[in-house]
Amino acid sequence: MKCAFFVLAVMISLLAVSCKKKCHECHYDFNGSIVEIGEYCGDDLAAIEASGYVVADSTYEVHCEEH
Repeated sequence: MKCAFFVLAVMISLLAVSCKKKCHECHYDFNGSIVEIGEYCGDDLAAIEASGYVVADSTYEVHCEEH
């Protein structure tokens, strides 16, 4: 019985970890400085990387993973 409970607990833990949305801290470069814009996850992460970050009338390329 303990073994079955342990196996069930491990399966639930793995499921919870695998369902977590992919999130990253994002930033853009401005005049040689890095400007942090926060954490983006899932579809929002894909959108900000694809379209960039707009400040006033300028659009900046966004970087969201450590390189």
